[in-house]
Amino acid sequence: MTMRGMVGAFVMVGFWVVTGWCGEVQTEAGPEDKASIYVGGGAIISSQPYVGTDARVYPIPMFAYEGKRLYFRGIMGGYWLYNVDGFSVGPVLRPRFEGYEEDDSHELEGMDDRDWSIDGGLGLAWLTDVGLFGVTFVTDLLGRHKGQELDLSYTILFKWAGFDLVPSVGLRWKSKNLIDYYYGVEDDEVRFDETISRGSYEGDDAIDPYLRMVVRRKLAGRWSLLGAVQYEWFDSEIKDSPIVDDGYETSFLLGVMYAW
Repeated sequence: MTMRGMVGAFVMVGFWVVTGWCGEVQTEAGPEDKASIYVGGGAIISSQPYVGTDARVYPIPMFAYEGKRLYFRGIMGGYWLYNVDGFSVGPVLRPRFEGYEEDDSHELEGMDDRDWSIDGGLGLAWLTDVGLFGVTFVTDLLGRHKGQELDLSYTILFKWAGFDLVPSVGLRWKSKNLIDYYYGVEDDEVRFDETISRGSYEGDDAIDPYLRMVVRRKLAGRWSLLGAVQYEWFDSEIKDSPIVDDGYETSFLLGVMYAW
């Protein structure tokens, strides 16, 4: 398992853990009442959109800290500058691991590696009686993809037969620079031979809708089982790239957590 794959999976776990936590506070204690810590472990199965790559299974640790203002979710973090009556806003910091290495598949031979980066920006959360609304805008802080992303989401909690069901729906707008860096093909990367057919490609802005479902089952004491699935549909600006094999990306998570 590559370090990029492991850390990327860890990032997704952070999203899922906090999704379940944010849904829980609709009917239980609010985030202003006390800090919460989650630790655990599990595994993720994640599809890979690039040509010639297969789905991967990652054993991963899980960690999240949710304080009144400060929070850490895996290797992501943020701080709520304003946090009153269910409305919170503040800076966010998170890594981005959408890239690849040339040796990830034969079909990527001749492509320059697309490196990870760190995105930072502003996050907004609004917890209401009908669910949790979220807005996050981030930009590249390391000057690698030099792009931006805007994420709009809606999350709600249902309880059924002892299970917590936390569905989410959202849209991700990704800028031209971001799409072009991770899915574009430069002129010096064009290749046509007996095994590879790859023309140049320049991407544009993209909008990707996604669905996520988190399922939690409380066990004895503070232990819980956690399952999750996420499905993201790719915009044509991504699907049309000659280095992309699928028009979607899916991930599945199964793990166990302990909460303080």
